[in-house]
Parts: sequence; C-alpha cells; structure tokens
Amino acid sequence: MDNLQVLKQIKCFILDLDGTVYLGKKVLDGSMDFLEILGEKNIQFKFFTNNSSKNAKFYVKKIRNMGYDAKDDMMLISNQVIISHIQNTMQDKKVFVLGNEYLKSDFIYADINVVEEDPDVVVVGFDTSLAYENVSKACKFIRNGAVFLGVHPDFNCPIENGFIPDCGSICAMITASTGVKPEYFGKPSIHTLQYILNKTGFKAEEIAFVGDRLYTDIAIGQGNDAITILVLSGETKLEDLQRSNIQPTLIFDSLKEVKNALQEVC
Repeated sequence: MDNLQVLKQIKCFILDLDGTVYLGKKVLDGSMDFLEILGEKNIQFKFFTNNSSKNAKFYVKKIRNMGYDAKDDMMLISNQVIISHIQNTMQDKKVFVLGNEYLKSDFIYADINVVEEDPDVVVVGFDTSLAYENVSKACKFIRNGAVFLGVHPDFNCPIENGFIPDCGSICAMITASTGVKPEYFGKPSIHTLQYILNKTGFKAEEIAFVGDRLYTDIAIGQGNDAITILVLSGETKLEDLQRSNIQPTLIFDSLKEVKNALQEVC
C-alpha cells in the first residue's frame, strides 16, 4: 500500500507535541497549517504528550498561545493514563508522587490518596525540580515494598538547543539504586493504546500515531494495526532507523510534509 492509500484510511491522528508540533517555545514550520487542514477535511485528531512535567490544561494554553484555538478535549497526556489505571485497579492505595506540582495536582484532583510517607505505590514522573531528598524517599519506599510505576519511559526531552533528562532517566537512577524496574504508562504502553481507543472510539487501524521518537511514538504501533508516522523534526534522524527494529509505517520530514500529502489525498 503506498503512502497516499495509507493516509486515506486514517480517521484520527494522535499527535505528539515536543519535536512534532513544536520544539520548546518554537512552533515547527507547517504545524499550525497541518492542524487547520485536519479541521477543513473534518479529520479528527487528539494531541497526546508523554511529558508529565506539566498537565493537560497547561498544554492547551500553550497551544492556544502559539496561535491554534485548542479545545480542552483535544489534549490527552500520560498523567491521565496512569491516573485512570490507579483509579481502576488501586483505588484505595496510598500513593507517593515524585514529580512537579502539575502532576501532583492532577492526582489530588482525581481523589487519589497522595501521601508523603508509607505509600503503597511510588509514581515517578518528569520532575524538572528534582530534589535528592525526594529521590531518596522514593528509593526507600520501593525497597520497603511499594509498587514502582513510571508515568512514561522517555529518557530525554527535546528542547530548542538539545535535550534534557526526562522521566525514564529518573526512573533508571531509581532502578540502579533499588534493583526494581517500573511499569510504564505513557507511549508506547498498552495502557496508552487502550486509553486512546476508549477515548476516541476508533479501531487501531483507523488511528495514526504521529511523532518524532521511535521507542515511544512509533513503538506504540508494534504488535497491533495502528498506523505510525515518523516526523524527522525532533529526536530521530534517518540513520537511527538503520539501527532500530522499530520501524514506522510512513516517514515525513515534518507535519508540513504530512499536510502536503493529505492535500493530495483529500
């Protein structure tokens, strides 16, 4: 099936943010035009970011400030996936959250029992104000038997002039200290795939995950019928594909190129 035929079967795009729609505070060329085309063609889409350093409300505001009138229900985030899991399977558990106030406030708003001592569960997110004392506490709790959950596995977060350590790197440090590996909930986990299928109502083969990272945005399509579209505007470069077992359905330089291809189809 050629690229245009694949694009024709997509009923809903799931769009990554960092490295796909924007890079730091910079809007990537063609991103806003791509969103406008989806609106014109009446093709559904959602934003989905693994980045748990903020929350959905923050990202909606950021996108609006960049010139696109994003609606609240357009924004999905890894915070929501792990919270949904805890609500469904660990409802009465005490949870210690290692993360920014945005993540903690999402947990508190969801009526999860967030504690500072003696938790049943340790949740680790992308904590950009990481304090050694809190890392030490998380390690102690995990050694004492608390379940270790990571919000998402990203090792680095792309910014305008490079990368900064992300949630996966923080979890790796905790694993090095405790010997315990976390269960992850953002892309590419089955938890995120199921959450998105439930939220959108579409089948996997009707959805396209678009992003710049092989081991999250593209890996979520492994073992199922979801379409994956790699954009080369963020972390992944063409040479990375030669060394990876994870391969996308389609490759474009940017959302601008996806937009141009969509215009040929529709």
